[in-house]
Amino acid sequence: MIAWLSSFADRLRGSRAPADPESLELQGENTRRSGRALLRSKRVRVALAAILFGAVSAAIDLPLPAEDFYRAVRADVRSRPAPQDIVMIAVDDKTLSALNGGLPNRIHEAQIVDRLADLGVNRIAFDRAHASQESPKANAAFAASLARHPGKVWIGMIPQQAIAFRQVDQVLPLGEFQRHAQLAAMNGRGSPFALSVIFPTRVETGGRSYPSLSAVLAGYTGPERSYRPDFAFDPRTIPTFSYIDVLNGKVPQGALAGKNVIIGEAHFRTSDFFYMPLGSGRVPGAYFHIMGAQTLKRGVPVDLTWYPGMAVLLGVLVWMARSRPKSTGVLLLTATGLLLVPFVLDDFGVNVDIMSPLLALAAAAYGFQLINRKYYSRTVDAMTTTAIASELPREECDVYALKIANLAELSEDWTAREIGDFVNTLIAYVKGPGEVGDVAFERDLLVWLAPRMDTGELERHADGLALMLKTAISHDWQSSNSSPALGIDTNHDLPVALRIKKAMQVADEAATRGVRFIINDAAHLEARNNRLELVRVLERGLRDRDIGVAYQPKIDLASGRIVGAETLIRWRPDGGDFVNPQDLVLAAEAGDRINELTLVVLETALVEGKLAIALDPRFKLAVNMSAKSLSDTHLLFEIMTMLGRYNFPAENLTLELTETAKLDDQRIAPAIAALKARGISLSIDDFGTGQSNLEYIEKLPSSELKIDKRFVQHMATSEESRAVVRATIEIAHSLGKTVVAEGVEDLSVAATLKAMGCDQAQGYLFSPAIAMRELLAMMGGSQLALNA
Repeated sequence: MIAWLSSFADRLRGSRAPADPESLELQGENTRRSGRALLRSKRVRVALAAILFGAVSAAIDLPLPAEDFYRAVRADVRSRPAPQDIVMIAVDDKTLSALNGGLPNRIHEAQIVDRLADLGVNRIAFDRAHASQESPKANAAFAASLARHPGKVWIGMIPQQAIAFRQVDQVLPLGEFQRHAQLAAMNGRGSPFALSVIFPTRVETGGRSYPSLSAVLAGYTGPERSYRPDFAFDPRTIPTFSYIDVLNGKVPQGALAGKNVIIGEAHFRTSDFFYMPLGSGRVPGAYFHIMGAQTLKRGVPVDLTWYPGMAVLLGVLVWMARSRPKSTGVLLLTATGLLLVPFVLDDFGVNVDIMSPLLALAAAAYGFQLINRKYYSRTVDAMTTTAIASELPREECDVYALKIANLAELSEDWTAREIGDFVNTLIAYVKGPGEVGDVAFERDLLVWLAPRMDTGELERHADGLALMLKTAISHDWQSSNSSPALGIDTNHDLPVALRIKKAMQVADEAATRGVRFIINDAAHLEARNNRLELVRVLERGLRDRDIGVAYQPKIDLASGRIVGAETLIRWRPDGGDFVNPQDLVLAAEAGDRINELTLVVLETALVEGKLAIALDPRFKLAVNMSAKSLSDTHLLFEIMTMLGRYNFPAENLTLELTETAKLDDQRIAPAIAALKARGISLSIDDFGTGQSNLEYIEKLPSSELKIDKRFVQHMATSEESRAVVRATIEIAHSLGKTVVAEGVEDLSVAATLKAMGCDQAQGYLFSPAIAMRELLAMMGGSQLALNA
């Protein structure tokens, strides 16, 4: 079905003339002022604001804790054993116990340097500055040991630095130690919440440059860099020997040969420790220097910070701002990519920060979602009327609204996707070859702006468009009950937003009245004002219950006798001119007073109709009623009550049902059953017009069918009309229904109808609508009912 609609629309568009330069220029102007351009500008503003928010958050390290935590998560996922070429010599609790609770003195330090050198260690680094004085003997012993192993030992130092608002002076080993050993920086800085640490590869202080402990252990001699140790190296797998075991010669020969070692505190009293996130717990600081050294040996980490992520996001947001995606799935895909890519880059020593881009992405997603909620339909891929509305007038455009009647019924049979495809196909057709810009969808209405036309051209265009759309919708969907109705606003000096509302209102009105289109122009405004005035007059008439009626006789064509009458409104408010009955009914429908009007007319008819029944007990009194009112149980209750109140025989009452809109047979079926059970007859009025067609015969099991006067009055001059009337009579008789011809004004037409087998007739040939006393006089006479 959808494919057929698409091809149907393509064929119709292809049949139009190609666009001329003037129309192309108008199309460009429409694009510049379209809802699409409005939404693009809003998306661009959202994208720029999101990028700015992300950049500012990165500049002030707003998401740093989250960034560090995610780095720790990635490291935990990538966790691996540390290489065994760098060893920790731990001044642990065992060492303190062996030394009577104290730390090793410099005599011990001199002995362990000699012991490590004997074991073939390549480099020895102290995570200790040796800046304090001990006994001259201890200092001399340590200095002598350093002198025995030139180029092999590095002692820790701390450069002058500022930490927060505090200035920290440099800490250097004693001068006698500096002459025989090299210095290495012990410092690093932690991040908020202790989730990561940053080491330098080299520091500058006092006009001199010193490598860091991790650079010494890694043998790194490159340029100065700041980097984060890779926490993927599990500190629990770093080879560790107790200080006291090395001192006492309990380390096997060859266990440390060719390796670099760092001597650091690891006992429970030390303050030199750092908490590893995600479960490793309290880790002595020297282990971080080892993890840093292993990181440097793999290659100096490259920190690209937040720039790559923000660049990727910028590209995605620019694309989304320029296109019109309703879904934010692209942003979800981008977020997934930002979260996964660092896992790959971490193995190559490349760091990218993603939290600031993710913050920007979240802000953009929120902004785009607000735009989608306000400017896009939730049910189909189309804009809402808010997107094309404007507080400025558009004098060069007419505003159209297309009502898709009973779209809710379609949604019961179709999936959401089929509904979306259906509406989008209609949108594609409405857009045509380029004269129409954006088409919005709201509830069951399509709304768009199109180039202005003069009245005659607009009427022809609207009628053709509505007819073609009806053809498209009804193809293969005869039971869909969907019929389009157009509302068009031509008040060019009003703001577009107000004109859209007016177009939607008249589209609803067109659907209610069963017409293909209504143009909301000055003439319609005047007619509507007249209807409002008529509603006011009607309300007074309903309140006073003084709405006048008359009766048009129904004649049996076989005998020429009066067998019934149709009750018609003939009302002169305040004694003035007669009110047009059709206008009065339309006003009552517009004011939702049609049921009250039906009851007032019925009450008068029942009171006066009893007089006719007294003359002829078989007399049938007909009262008009909207078929849609059958679903109103309150109205049906009032009808039944009136029959009892005025003791009017139910079998003498006929309800003539007229309708211009499709019926919900599931709602009226119980009402029809109740009426039939009471003995009230139903008649299908104006058959062949509006919605009174063969489908009506099936839905309304009536006992009578009335042929519309338009067919009857053309019988004398139109063979087609005669054929329609003849076929209608045959169909009705085959279904056991009585046939009544309306609008009979000519004796020859009456004769033809009688020859065709038509049962009854009414019209000016016999009598106009008359008062009950005149009808009773006609019924009391013995002559045939003919209008002299």
